[in-house]
Amino acid sequence: MVSLTQRKDSKFSTYSLGMKQRLAIAATLLGDPDILVFDEPTNGLDPAGIAEIRQLIKDLSKKGKTIIMASHILDEVEKVCTHVAILQKGVLKTNGTVSEVLSGTVSNRVATIQLEIAADDLAALETAISQLTGFISAAQENNSLIAELEESVSPAAVNQYLFDKGIVLSQLNLKKASLEKRFLEITGTKSEH
Repeated sequence: MVSLTQRKDSKFSTYSLGMKQRLAIAATLLGDPDILVFDEPTNGLDPAGIAEIRQLIKDLSKKGKTIIMASHILDEVEKVCTHVAILQKGVLKTNGTVSEVLSGTVSNRVATIQLEIAADDLAALETAISQLTGFISAAQENNSLIAELEESVSPAAVNQYLFDKGIVLSQLNLKKASLEKRFLEITGTKSEH
């Protein structure tokens, strides 16, 4: 299950970090437990190994296993987990399904989307978008505007609204929320980028 058959006769001391990680995962599967606890299960694995372990975790879940996974690699959590809990210094900050945490609905605030929009006149664009029902905030970034809107507002409706106001968009992108960004918002920490 963890792709170590070819190294079954090798000594443990000859295993790479990734192979030792696979062996640790194999050891947790002994006895066919209903609940598995993994701490950074993809640590030391190459991209192919990460994909294999990600698939193994999904397959175990489909077989009815409960997997609790601790990880600092939030992109991995987003791809593998159905539910997430964010802890900061031992304090539970939020928990829920991945989609609830990404949208912000678990914190009793309105679920939002972010649109990256641009037009020839950014000031007029900002004024117009701020009058749209469902508007929350906007910030200029390079030559575009990042608008946060209530999730009920569709990008198509924004485009039509602005067109009706005489503003033709040169850019309209729905910015995908990431678990990493939500983590930084929830914990109040700043990104180093």
